[in-house]
Amino acid sequence: MSGSLAGKPPLGGFDATTVGIGCMVGGGIFVVLPRIAEAAGFAVAASLALAALVAYCSAASTFLLGAGLRNTGRGNEGGTTRSAARVLLGPYMGFVTGWTLVCALLAAAAVLALAFGLYVAPDFARPAAAGAAVAATALILFGVFRGPWVLRFVLAFVLGVLGFGVVVAINEAGLRPPQPEVLQEPTSTTGLLQGAGFAFFAFAGYSRLAAGGYKVRDPERNLARALPAAVLLTLGLYILVAQSLLAWFQGPAALAGSLTPLREPVAAVGLGIGTAAVAVAAGAACLSGAWVLLESVARTAAAMAADGDLPRVFGHTGRTRHVPWPACAVAGAVVVTLVLTASLDALLALACFALLLHAAITNLCGYTLDQRRWYTPRAVNLAGLAGALIMALSLPPMPILLMLIVLVAGYVVRLVFPRAEA
Repeated sequence: MSGSLAGKPPLGGFDATTVGIGCMVGGGIFVVLPRIAEAAGFAVAASLALAALVAYCSAASTFLLGAGLRNTGRGNEGGTTRSAARVLLGPYMGFVTGWTLVCALLAAAAVLALAFGLYVAPDFARPAAAGAAVAATALILFGVFRGPWVLRFVLAFVLGVLGFGVVVAINEAGLRPPQPEVLQEPTSTTGLLQGAGFAFFAFAGYSRLAAGGYKVRDPERNLARALPAAVLLTLGLYILVAQSLLAWFQGPAALAGSLTPLREPVAAVGLGIGTAAVAVAAGAACLSGAWVLLESVARTAAAMAADGDLPRVFGHTGRTRHVPWPACAVAGAVVVTLVLTASLDALLALACFALLLHAAITNLCGYTLDQRRWYTPRAVNLAGLAGALIMALSLPPMPILLMLIVLVAGYVVRLVFPRAEA
């Protein structure tokens, strides 16, 4: 994921918008819709819109933090928010931020690996998921990273398959007999917020574009347009997919009961090629997502080891490929363990809670900055902070408790066994 800092940055406004969409549209849309429908009912679009708003606020905060770090001559190794938190809030808050990000990325990688198994080999979902995690880990250990061409190819394929699925779902919805027992019950505020909390998973890639401002020509102008454009276009696509599936399933209850919602409309009309295309698209998107998430875990852990927040062994790299192989190997082993032992719903809730906590810290750090942009007043940071916290606390209580135990345990270990600061 490296980019040259010398010479003219490669991305213009249109390319940056495309990259932003590609960072968000991936495996998440293949797994989150049933949980959003279960929580929000027919208000799926409202939950998606709320999640998109918090994602944009967090993206704007991330861009501000990245610009501030570059102005002070500091890098953003191991995550822009983590690096900024160390500078703005102190080393221990930097550890909390990095540890939260590591936990979020591991759970998210497990979600995508398990989604890979459900779509590609539903009868052997867990072994297939473990195989996907091992394959993604091996790619990183051999020094193979997801380049822009991989992102664009996966995005083009996924968009084509999603469009095909939407057409099939809408067309077939009008041909199915109505279900009189399907009633449009009012959605509670708690359900709407919980649905938004799950929906945030599908927007979590916002940070990759926002943190890569140095790769964009004239980021002050181009990113100011690319960030909202990417979020809005992604939101429009998600709403279109969600509404088509609500129509085909004839309500949120049936949609909530599906493990592979984007596959069922195509499979029901006997389109063998279409079913295979959905499986391949979901598999490619989920494997690509798990690949980049595991890479991010390894990079974050290595940076934390360099700062003294994790044992130094996690920062060791190979002689030729410069990959932090201990961190990558441990991350891969954790993901394999998770997909073999935990359910998709539990992993998704864990990932969403940790991702939202990290987004809240991002907005908090953004609020403390004095140098602002016209399009990032402090109200944006406050909206992102409040939205992220409220959505996080609206998730099911058991995953919240479990993730808090993991986060607090990591912090206690860091306090009990302090290491020399880098």
